[in-house]
Amino acid sequence: MIEYREEMRPKPRRVSGLRYVNPGGQKQNAQATETALPFNLSGQCGADLLHEARPLFSLKQSVLRTSKPGKEDFFAFLHKMKQDMNAGLEREDDSYFELNAKALIGDPQAVSFFMNEIEKYLRKTPFTGEVPEAYRTAAEALFHEWKGFGPAYRWFTDRAYSESTGLQMIGRQIFYNHRGRFVAYPYEMPSLDRVEQLKRSLLKSDPGKKLNKDNPSVEFKMDDPLWPGRFIRLAIWVSPRVWDGFTTISMRRQVVEFLDLEDQAGTECIPAEAIELIRALAGTFRNTIIAGAVGSGKTTFANTIVGEQLLGSSSCMGVVMIEKHPESILPYQIKGHRIIPIQATNEELMEVGVESLRHDPNILYMTEMRYNEWEFYLWSGEKGYDGITGTFHTVDSEDIPYQGAFAVSTRIGGSLKGHLISALKSCELVFILESVPDGKKRLARISEVFYDEERNSVFANDLMRWEEERSAWSYNDKLTGKLMAKMTKKNAAAMRTFIRELGHLAAMKPMEEPLKESLKSKIVLNE
Repeated sequence: MIEYREEMRPKPRRVSGLRYVNPGGQKQNAQATETALPFNLSGQCGADLLHEARPLFSLKQSVLRTSKPGKEDFFAFLHKMKQDMNAGLEREDDSYFELNAKALIGDPQAVSFFMNEIEKYLRKTPFTGEVPEAYRTAAEALFHEWKGFGPAYRWFTDRAYSESTGLQMIGRQIFYNHRGRFVAYPYEMPSLDRVEQLKRSLLKSDPGKKLNKDNPSVEFKMDDPLWPGRFIRLAIWVSPRVWDGFTTISMRRQVVEFLDLEDQAGTECIPAEAIELIRALAGTFRNTIIAGAVGSGKTTFANTIVGEQLLGSSSCMGVVMIEKHPESILPYQIKGHRIIPIQATNEELMEVGVESLRHDPNILYMTEMRYNEWEFYLWSGEKGYDGITGTFHTVDSEDIPYQGAFAVSTRIGGSLKGHLISALKSCELVFILESVPDGKKRLARISEVFYDEERNSVFANDLMRWEEERSAWSYNDKLTGKLMAKMTKKNAAAMRTFIRELGHLAAMKPMEEPLKESLKSKIVLNE
């Protein structure tokens, strides 16, 4: 359809021998006008003359002619629409609040319902102002400012952002993770009130969560509209945890499915030469901590290690996953094994952990270890369980036992030295992950952690390490006899493969100074 601007519309022509009938049925002998319908004297429609005498019908122009002139303020229009629509919707639909929560996370049926309501409203009350820059249409803008994430909606719904692992709102400002680095998002939130509205909407999706001055932080999850079956983790801080006006909403997206060791080598996280070495090491089921800074890929790598243990098993394995917030996607990715995903709050972690052992697990997997999780980790290791894997925020292999002991001591009290001894019985291997440019991850170290009785100190014995100066990995095949005995007892075949591969790589790329002492542990042990 062609729409003419006023100055471009063809002027009506005088047509002799015609009379015109207007829509009300009145005859007029004047020349053709825009509202007149031309008929010839025999009553037949003159289509060609109609085309010359008036412009094509435009629904948009017709609607605008009946609307108020001038530029309307978008947010004033939105406020009026919400007032007009909320009361009616609440009266008509008992599941209104459930629809709200579903619409926020992009549920197709909920979105369709509200979009239909908005479009009906716009047909009755057209919007004649300018749509905010972040949106393409008035209906889209009204929906996302009313029920969605505001201008941040593209991060949740646009495939262009599907590989972005994080979004963060700090007050009105918005940032998103692009190839491993946070950069400014193209738009800001329209107001602090809109940020508070979004915060309240998110909390309604999980009624069990409380956020107020007494509880100024909360964490939970939501389904990811871009990746069905995956989720987005949310963390919200409010005053007094942050300054007034700086409410912080951080979101982290899972963009990686399960990666086996070949996949990890394909991403350059590990070298292809070490695939069999690491696979055999995982097959010995030693108690392991996967550590690294935030965003270093430790959860993905922990999934790799536990997944390799399951895929390499010839029998049905039992896995107990203990989490406060869902972190792992293994239950969706690997079938044929007894994977029990458990959610537990801080207060019940220890109790739930002990109860979980009654379900005969071969692997204990703790996807996000902070303070409370360490108590169960150390207790399990001291009781003689192996196959324990957990993730932790740190970058120093040698200090892992001290940090675990300090976490338990801080929470429940007792002797720090005693908790350290317990940690040394529970921590055997440490994998350190790190972030590198362009959003990539790298395995920086694999270390054996052990207690040296003669020197009464704790050491990390690096078995594999990234050497920055040489831009290559180096290897060390000298392990403690205690660890080798445990590995052989658990899986002799895997142990032989591991020693063979490690010896071969250590001969080609030997490591210098593999030992690093933990000064923190030394101070505690020698008090």
